[in-house]
Order: sequence, then C-alpha cells, then structure tokens
Amino acid sequence: MARNIIMVYSETELFALMEEMPAFPHSGFRILQITNDINCPPKELVKVIEQDPIVTMHLLKLVNSEHFGLAKKITSIKQAVVFLGINTMKNLALGIAPMELLTGAKSFPWSLTSILRHSLTTAIIARKLARDLGYTETQATDCYVAGLLHDFGKVALFKLFPGRYEELLKQSENQGIPLSELEVREIAITHTAIGKLLGQRWQLPELLIHSMGGHHDPNLCATSPFLVCVYAANLIADRMHRGPMYKPSTGPSLPPAMLQCLGKDLDTLIASIGLIADEIDRALLLTTIREDGSMAASITHS
Repeated sequence: MARNIIMVYSETELFALMEEMPAFPHSGFRILQITNDINCPPKELVKVIEQDPIVTMHLLKLVNSEHFGLAKKITSIKQAVVFLGINTMKNLALGIAPMELLTGAKSFPWSLTSILRHSLTTAIIARKLARDLGYTETQATDCYVAGLLHDFGKVALFKLFPGRYEELLKQSENQGIPLSELEVREIAITHTAIGKLLGQRWQLPELLIHSMGGHHDPNLCATSPFLVCVYAANLIADRMHRGPMYKPSTGPSLPPAMLQCLGKDLDTLIASIGLIADEIDRALLLTTIREDGSMAASITHS
C-alpha cells in the first residue's frame, strides 16, 4: 500500500519540488468553492467561467460539439448553463481548468494522454457507482471530480521529470510492474505522495486531497463511501484498459469492507459498467489534443 512506502525525500524537499508546479487555476478553484453550495445561483457560476477566456473558449467549443446534440448553437456561457444545467457545466469547467497547467507542453506523448483518458474513465465510473449507492446528484458529481483528479500526481511528476517519468510509465505498462514500485526505486517519489501535496498546496477539498493521495490505499478509502467509489472505479478503469485477460488474481481486488459497502464484487461491478460503455467511449472521443499542443478534456453530461 502507498502509505507503507518510505519516501527518500523529506516533506520540505517535496514542497520545494512543488514550487516548480503552477497554482491550481483560479477559475477552477472558484468553481469548486461556489458549486459546493447546492443553492449556488447559476449566475455566479457563469460569472466565474466568463472571467477565464481559455475555459470559456473550450466550453463553448465542447457544448457545440455533436456529443451534446443541441439543436441551437450556444453562443454564451449563460445559454450553456440553461441548456445543459449547472452540474454539467461544473463538470466541464473542472475538467478543463486543470488541463491549463499543461498548455506549455509542445507535445503530448501516448503515456500522458493515457493518464488523462484513464482519469476520465475513472470519473465516469465513480459517478455511476455513487448513483447506484443512492447518493444525490451533487454527491455523485463530487465522486466524479475526485475520480477526474485522482491521478494528477502523475501529471505533476511528468512535468517535473518529463523524460525519466515517461520511461517509467512505459516500463510499468509494458512489463506489468506496479508504477509505485518503479517510482520509489527510480525517482523516490510516488504519484500519490506528490498528488496529496499538490492537493494541499491548491487548498482543494479534503475528498479530493484524499483521492489524489490515497486512491491506492484500501484502508484509507474504506473509511469513506465516496473514496470507496473512486478506489473501485480506478481498479475497474485499469481492468478495462488492460482488457478481458486481466484477471482479479493478477491484480488488486476489493477488500471486505468495500464489498460490503458496494454490495457487489469487482467482476459484477465490471459487468454493470457495460451499461455506460457508450458514454465512456463518447467522452474519450472528446478528449482531444489540439495542433498547438494544448489539451481540451471534455466531460460528459449524463
């Protein structure tokens, strides 16, 4: 488990490394703040989004895509909120805002694109699991965002050690070696450790910090039904990526406390995910890399 790994870097040294990472985009942080209030007036969300031209541009591009199938062309954020709803716009904006951190990259290799696509898949599955457990739409959206950002520590390490971390990602993928094992051995930092510090530096809600720092820790995740959804969604997304030959005996499974919470084992949960397979496919198609090297990550509204 991630919590048992002895880090070579001290916390002071880790924070020094974090100084090389930019702050969480102000618009994304404000969106998190105002939408935590279920009575948040739509006009407040519109105001925050419209203050960020990059997010506004990507949002209008996405809501006018074929995915949403709107008969009328949307020309303003206010119109988008009316047609798609505040939760959809929150998901879209929160998906786009963190990606602004990557706009300085000249290219996006397969491994980084794979991280972002895995995160999107995890987010969609976590939201479905939360809905299946009877949580409110606001709570399900919280699980979605937690799933979306859970692996952002990998993105941070990619920016800090671009060539070196790229090699680790490929080695883990090709040889089936746990990434955390390679991280400790080669760079002495795990993506969960750096993810937790990143979440703290960004002053994100506790759920997101725990998701970024503890999504591989079954003991921590078992303490919160929301984290149970993220933990299980992460395993399911990984299994879906590896294909049908990836069996529970060759990878992590759900501990008893999570089985009790979810009421189903991993195989049963995976079978139920087929109901949203098309939604995942459509969402991944909307994760595109533009010619200038920046990424627009789109979030489904279902």
